[in-house]
Amino acid sequence: MATIPVSAVEVFGRGVLKAEGVVVDKDNNVYGGGRNGVMYKVTPEGKVSELATLPAGSIPNGVTMDRNGDLLYCDLGKEAVVRVTQSGKVSMVADRAGDLHLSLPNFATYDAEGNLFVSNSSTSNINNILPELVTPSPKGALVCLRKNGKSEVVATGVYLANGTAIDPQEEAVYVLESTRYDCLRIAIKKDGSFGKPEVYSKGFPAIPDGMAFDVDGNLFVTLPGRAKKPDEPPLDKILLPANQILKVEKSGEWTMLVDDPASEKLDHPTNCAFGGPGLQDLYFANLEGEHFSRVHTNFRGHPLYHQR
Repeated sequence: MATIPVSAVEVFGRGVLKAEGVVVDKDNNVYGGGRNGVMYKVTPEGKVSELATLPAGSIPNGVTMDRNGDLLYCDLGKEAVVRVTQSGKVSMVADRAGDLHLSLPNFATYDAEGNLFVSNSSTSNINNILPELVTPSPKGALVCLRKNGKSEVVATGVYLANGTAIDPQEEAVYVLESTRYDCLRIAIKKDGSFGKPEVYSKGFPAIPDGMAFDVDGNLFVTLPGRAKKPDEPPLDKILLPANQILKVEKSGEWTMLVDDPASEKLDHPTNCAFGGPGLQDLYFANLEGEHFSRVHTNFRGHPLYHQR
């Protein structure tokens, strides 16, 4: 049973079309890129505007922000991490890390030093990724784009690497494995090297996509859909909506926070971010919707790099 009722979730920023990512700045403006190639900005009052029209062929995915207020998003179409300034200027940040081409960059997270961790879902690209939803394959990776301009591969062998997050103590980076319905933990060592990926939480009831930490180290994970059984209708779909949000305790045990099977307020929620007064509002991007969603919580979000 869900802890927060669907009635407590608010439709916010109607007019944001099929956004996959969401990020909230220090002034509580909310941003995300739509599948129509538009980067949206929504004021705290819910007024929607277009920050930038992205170059042709762009498919914006996860989004974060630096301390200049620039948005950095993973572009599935351009196969790169891309920057958008507040004036709407678009430029490429990176299309590879070490010897790995960012064929399917998914989500990016800054650490406290300004290093950018990026999940690369697969060595396949957006045009040939669907078979992995049916037959999982360990072709994903996590990379790090260092503030000094260097880059490296942190981990490989990840099953459809998706959302990323760094815990409040900066002791580890976490990566969701979408096709294994679990979350990995990768230790960040004192010397800057990394441990081996370990399963942190598992057995999710649907495909995990995005996540965010609160200050107490709890994770909030979005579940947009679940894999359809071969003979389950409709036959032309691979995924069915789940519209669920989980709370994962530090023990790795999880409980249902929000469950919206009728898509009343959530429509394939793919990423989440804390914002609002005291960072107590949790915002969701809806990949199949035309709005963000938000819910007021009694948790306080862990401030991201740009919110500190």
